[in-house]
Amino acid sequence: MNERLSRFNTGLLADRKITQLMIFTTLIFFFFSYASRDIFFSSSNFISMAYQIPEIAILSIALMLSMLTGGIDLSIVSISNAAALVASWVMTTKMDESENLATSWIIIACVLGTIVGVLAGAINSILVAQLNVTPILATLATMTLFNGIAIGVTNGESVSGLPEQFMRVGNGTFFGIPTPFVLMIFIAIAVGFLINRTTLGLKVFLVGTNRKAAQYSVMGDRKVIAWVYLISGLLSSLAGLIIASRTSAASPDFGSSYILLAIVIVVLGGVNPNGGFGTVTGVILATVVLQMVASGFNILRFSQFFYLAAQGGVLIIVMILNVVLENRRTNKSIAKSLRT
Repeated sequence: MNERLSRFNTGLLADRKITQLMIFTTLIFFFFSYASRDIFFSSSNFISMAYQIPEIAILSIALMLSMLTGGIDLSIVSISNAAALVASWVMTTKMDESENLATSWIIIACVLGTIVGVLAGAINSILVAQLNVTPILATLATMTLFNGIAIGVTNGESVSGLPEQFMRVGNGTFFGIPTPFVLMIFIAIAVGFLINRTTLGLKVFLVGTNRKAAQYSVMGDRKVIAWVYLISGLLSSLAGLIIASRTSAASPDFGSSYILLAIVIVVLGGVNPNGGFGTVTGVILATVVLQMVASGFNILRFSQFFYLAAQGGVLIIVMILNVVLENRRTNKSIAKSLRT
């Protein structure tokens, strides 16, 4: 009975946060549609957003997984850049003078890129899960390490001129829908199934809610955390490949502001920074919200510096609201228990 009640309360909490996000999304949509004289409300703008949303959404999902355990992965952008650089280097090296490349080499390059992401995730796993290094310090160190290696190997230069076959993934469509958006949906469904319908997902929430209890579970908290950072590395590498495909280039310092944006998205999406609660749906909705704000700012010709300020402001407001609402729920629970 208590277990059913707990699941009901968790579902209610999830619905409340998602409902708030949907209301927020609707308000922003109508505001920018009105302010831009319907330029915002156009098929070209929606298509443009559909190409831009997936890369940051996938990175945010990778970050969400680590935050569900009460940790954080600051190296997601560095991993995505490293994976993109390796894949791009393989493709440009094997490309002939006519700028053609066999499909098999494109597949090999992408596989090598994902392997780089998994290896980077394995390093984070060893530091956080096995050596018990604080996640923020461990991933800050690996972020610097991966960035340094990428910049050192490439001398800070980007790898460009990728084959057209590879670029079709990031710039093509699937039944009229941008291919990156379709890939994002598949990844979101897969991760949603992982955390909501598998034993590993259950234990991820358990680690975030009560790590002491997770230590005595069948799988153990260290194995759970190790898997989380491995999957985070894999997702980061996939985001890097999508970015490289869309921009036809890979750079060691691409998306330097993406980590802050991902943190804002994850918190705005309802993920508890202390772990134990979060939904993929919330993260996707939060990504859409901030992309609409970015597109609206661009259409209205606001300075991008104001957009950075808006990100920080949104993060502060959301954290304050979460604290206030949590304290209010706690006080109501205490008052109710005293009355009974």
